[in-house]
Amino acid sequence: MGVEIVVPVALFASVVVVFFAAYFFSYQKRRIVYDAIKVAIEKTGQVDAALVEAIIRDKIGPYADLRKGVILIAVAIGFIIFGFSIDDEDALRPMIGIASFPGLIGISYIAFHFLAPREPIV
Repeated sequence: MGVEIVVPVALFASVVVVFFAAYFFSYQKRRIVYDAIKVAIEKTGQVDAALVEAIIRDKIGPYADLRKGVILIAVAIGFIIFGFSIDDEDALRPMIGIASFPGLIGISYIAFHFLAPREPIV
């Protein structure tokens, strides 16, 4: 097998592994929470509804959208800087095109932070 085959396969396989790991660990976290609730019900026979809601609900802070937006814009800037650092003159335009995806998503997250109403977390 040549390098022409191994590199693209490894690239796409690594993307699959990253998404699989994210979903797997998210599943594991939910399973641990549900098992804790189950044990609490078995031991005491009842569980406070407010406690269950506090455990189950993801606590997304008021600045989560802002953080995601800033990170995605930083990734976009990284792609643009990478495009400038490549010696080929035709490399900048594709890198700006690639950078537009995380950059625009980051801008929308920042817009959501300032425009969308937020509920206070418990």
